[in-house]
Amino acid sequence: MLRKYQKNDIPTLVCLEHDYLGTSLEEEYYLVDLNNPLAYHCVWEEEGTIVGFVSSIFDGFSLEILNIVVDKDKQSRGYGTKILTTLFDQLVPLGLNHVTLEVRQSNLGAIHLYEKIGFQPIHIRKEYYSNKENAIVMQKLYDDKVDIIHLEAILFSKKKGRKYTSEFKERYCLNYYDLFDYKIDSLKDYQWEDYILFLANWTDENLFQGFDIAKVGLMHTNAYHYHSLSKKDYIVLENDLEGYLDYSYQSNLLYGDNYARKYALFSLEKIQEGKMRFFSVRIDNEIIGTAITFEYYHSIFISGLFVKEKYQNQGIASAIMDACVCYAKQIGKYEIYLEVDLEETSIEIYKRMNFSTIETYYEMLKVR
Repeated sequence: MLRKYQKNDIPTLVCLEHDYLGTSLEEEYYLVDLNNPLAYHCVWEEEGTIVGFVSSIFDGFSLEILNIVVDKDKQSRGYGTKILTTLFDQLVPLGLNHVTLEVRQSNLGAIHLYEKIGFQPIHIRKEYYSNKENAIVMQKLYDDKVDIIHLEAILFSKKKGRKYTSEFKERYCLNYYDLFDYKIDSLKDYQWEDYILFLANWTDENLFQGFDIAKVGLMHTNAYHYHSLSKKDYIVLENDLEGYLDYSYQSNLLYGDNYARKYALFSLEKIQEGKMRFFSVRIDNEIIGTAITFEYYHSIFISGLFVKEKYQNQGIASAIMDACVCYAKQIGKYEIYLEVDLEETSIEIYKRMNFSTIETYYEMLKVR
């Protein structure tokens, strides 16, 4: 368990630093930082014993790692990864955007650990340490959560990337519009084709009367902090294009044949272009579970994780999630974002996977 340090922890922290690093920030430093609002020093405790800790400074946007230490008897057991990924996942909902640290050029084990969870070298500080050894400055970046919310719209757009107009009315290929804090009085200025979808952090019963409204949660975890719940092996297929077309069509028929056909064909094109990836599980040649992933700079975004009702509670969703996270690691994406319908989905399952909610918003959909 990771928790903020307390006064009676300080002698142990200093002892661990001296034992592992040969130096320490010393007790006076940690005593002063007990009242420092920017200090974010945490210990990893198991059965009442501190087995490691991390000292850091967090200003609500950036995090600087000062020291990370694991008891010598507990090393090579994954504690370094646990400490850092747990710390980062605690801070992402608070606005964490990037992390920096320095590491000795000769410390290959630590460098490998940092690279594994998404750090990249950005600078070398010559003769930084007392023995004249160079320090490698490493940085870990997060994608902006606002862009992650709009990722589906970004990738479905005919244009590269997203460019707001002053009135937040940037038109997307499939009629996506961003509202969020921008309140409107009428929908008459928005162009319609077959359907229209608004994304916002607010809703209006009068304005969106007749719309299908879903309250959505954006959840996040690090790929190495993710906790698998799978108890049974299922074969998870990637980009089963033959199955996708029919599955997408059938899933959207409630909005009408025209919409279902257009969405299925358009999204199939995006899979073929490599903008989306489709994960599915079949039983008796029937697709019974799915998820779609979108890739961003440092992360993947999982949308549409779904299992047919009669197959639920059998570990199928967990197997699909495992496949999505495994794929993210393979392509070097370490941050996992998940979109869930808060009115239909129990987020407790995702919390057990170490996901935490970082944003909520509405999707308002209406089909002509």
